[in-house]
This record gives sequence, structure tokens and C-alpha cells, in this order.
Amino acid sequence: MSSKRTHPLIDDERQKVARRYRNENLRLSIGSLIISAILLAVILLLDLSKGFVDFLSFHVSVRPLLVALYFSALYIVFSFITLPFGYVEGYLIEHKYGFSTQNRRAWFTDWLKSFLITYVIGLLVFEVIYLLIPVAPGLWWLWLSLIMVGFSVVLANIFPVVILPMFFKSSSVEDGELKEQITELGRRTGIEVKGIFSIDLSSKTTKANAAVVGLGNTKRILIGDTLLSKYEKDEVLSAVTHEMVHYREHHMWWLILWQSLITVLMFYVFFRIQPFVYGWFGFEHASEIAAFPVFAIIFAVLSYIFKPIGASLSRYYERRADRGALALTGNAEAFVRLIAKFCNEQLSIAFPNRIVEWYKYTHPSPGKRISLAERWEKP
Repeated sequence: MSSKRTHPLIDDERQKVARRYRNENLRLSIGSLIISAILLAVILLLDLSKGFVDFLSFHVSVRPLLVALYFSALYIVFSFITLPFGYVEGYLIEHKYGFSTQNRRAWFTDWLKSFLITYVIGLLVFEVIYLLIPVAPGLWWLWLSLIMVGFSVVLANIFPVVILPMFFKSSSVEDGELKEQITELGRRTGIEVKGIFSIDLSSKTTKANAAVVGLGNTKRILIGDTLLSKYEKDEVLSAVTHEMVHYREHHMWWLILWQSLITVLMFYVFFRIQPFVYGWFGFEHASEIAAFPVFAIIFAVLSYIFKPIGASLSRYYERRADRGALALTGNAEAFVRLIAKFCNEQLSIAFPNRIVEWYKYTHPSPGKRISLAERWEKP
């Protein structure tokens, strides 16, 4: 059961709403997962995947084109079957709880953009998988892991300059005092602040956030316009300083390193068990395109198994960023108010079930972050 702990700044009534909000989203996620699993099972049990590949092979002799056609068909089917769940979760529920500022047309426009971007990325990954496995049958798991890691680094670099602008507009922060305070913090910590931008979150949501995105020359600080308009300046500074500590301590690089090791381990486990699992479904080789539903099932199961490791590592670096922000600003009160407002306004659960937090939370729970700040003492 969830903890009964509370805090004077946490609105108990909003916490009840937060639990309803979480439960509605959880039911939608589980429903989408069940539908996807049923569809994969039907495809496998009725030999639809084999039949479709046989049909394509009769008309197409070029393997990369066959791979692309198979992926495209599967991607379109799954995308449109799960679209109703995404619409209810991303549009109806967000409107119900007062978060979404989009109309239906804007929401579907964003969905279409995501559909196309994910399609391009997914197609590239799919082609790599089924072109690599046949040429490296004993070490494909290692090469594929390394390629995925490299791809993640490239994507992290291009995200803020290519993908993000497709969804949000950004502009330089106009508040000269705030910019000067952030720049001064950068000077004190040896960080060259290359860009501090406001991003128009309000065009889609009432939720507030700040982030450091990109790597190297594309790394920048993004502050949601909702954060700038609804929060006090010292609260905004606490949020931004938290992100600057991530920047200073290279947390993104560390997380990429750890995630790389997890990815290699996952693919190795995949490689060891796949002959047995593939055999259960009547396939002989991992290179068989028709066996992709089995690939997806194995990878999904392994992802759920390894999820707590990645979540725990993320929470570790988030705690370091919280401590660093407190040390830099010297303002624990502002940090506490910031986290409490996030809880109240964005319907975060302050004290979640400990097992749930351990398994999936990428940040320490708000209650723990507040407790850390209240125990913090200036050096």
C-alpha cells in the first residue's frame, strides 16, 4: 500500500486526484500492452508473419526492400491499433485533469509527426538488425549493441536541433536578471553556458519543466515558459541549477555509459536464450524476418526485467543533482517549494509505494526530495 506520510506543503486532496490520474493512465498502458501482446500472439499462432514474408519474397528479391516492407506493414498495423489508447491517454485524460492546451487537430498533428519520426528511426534499426545478424551469426549481439549505443549518442546530439523544434518553438530567455544569475552560477562552477532558452510548453500543456538536452555543441538549457510564468524566480533557479549540475558532472555521459553496458548485457542474454524461444515458435534462426514478433517479445520481457537497474542509476544521478543544486543556490526553502508545487500542480504522487518507486521511478519520489532538502545544511 502507499505510504500515509504527508507534508504541510502537499495538498492532500490533490494527492487523491493524483492517484486517480495515475490509475487511469496505468489502466490505459496495461490495456495497450495486452492488445499488443494478443496481436503478436495471433500473428505467430496463425503463421501470419511467415505467410506475409512468403508473399513478399515471391514479389521482392532484394532483402533490404523486403525488410522495409515487412516493418512498414507491422508498424502501421500496431500504430493504428494502439492509437485509441494513445488518444484517450494523451488527449482525453490530459484534458480531463486540466493539463492539455491542445485541440484535437493539434494533438493529431503531433501524433502524426511522432508516427513519422518513429517510423524512420524504427526502420533504420530494423534494417540494421536483419542485415547484421546473417553476416555475424556468432557476434551479432555485440555488434548490434555497439551500433545501438552509437545511434543513441547521435540521436542525443540531433534531438535538440532537429527533432525538438518540430514540436516546440524556443527563444532566448528574456529575463536579464535570471540569465545573469544562471550565467554567474556557470562561472562559479566552471560551466560555459552556451544557451539558455525558453520553450513554449504552454502550446501543449500546463505542466512545467526544465532540462539540459543535447551533447557537446548541441547541449543547451531549456526552461518551459510555464515554469517561468507560474513559479517564483528562486524556484526557477533551483530547477535550472539542478540541470546545470547534470551538465557539470557529465551525468548524461555516465548514463549513456551505464545504459550501454546494460544494452550489451541484454543482447547477450537475448543471444543465449533466443535459440530455445525461437524454436518454441517454429523458427530456426534469429535472421528470419518472419520471427520478428518473437524478437519483440523477448526484447520486451528483458526490458521489463532490466528496467529497475536503469531506474536506480537514474535516481542516483538525480540525487547528486539535487544535492549539487542545494549547494550552489544555498536555498533549500525554494527547492522544497518547487517540488511541492510540482506535486500539487502536476499531480505527482509525493510518497508512492516503495516497490513501485524502486522499479520504475527515474527520479527520487517528491517526498524524498523534499526530505533531502529539509535535512540539508549549508557547508
